[in-house]
Amino acid sequence: MKGITLISLISSLIGLILIYYAATQIQPVQIRISDIDSSLVGRRVSTSGYIVKKYIHPSGHIFLTISDNISKIQVPLFSGFANALAQSGFDLDSLQVGNKLLVSGMVDYYRGQLQIIPRKIDDIKFLK
Repeated sequence: MKGITLISLISSLIGLILIYYAATQIQPVQIRISDIDSSLVGRRVSTSGYIVKKYIHPSGHIFLTISDNISKIQVPLFSGFANALAQSGFDLDSLQVGNKLLVSGMVDYYRGQLQIIPRKIDDIKFLK
């Protein structure tokens, strides 16, 4: 009986480790902004576009709108995330209208508008 319990415990731990590893290695779906719709809410995506609007809220949130010349989508960088970006060496002042970004994150709705919410520091990258 002890042997079965030990085998079950080891199998469970290996399974949890494999699930964790798989979850951390999942790459977001690469998609055009114009193809992002409500069916992707809750899914992780990656897209690129030019910054067409930037607003800095007094509380430190940075709200970007990016476009692929067909559609636009909002990219909120909440203050905690923006601070973590800055501490990692990311130049927040470089987030200027006209710069091209690669953005990854979760698709969500806020006040009837689609957003991509970045979660990790490497979810925001400049493109040339």
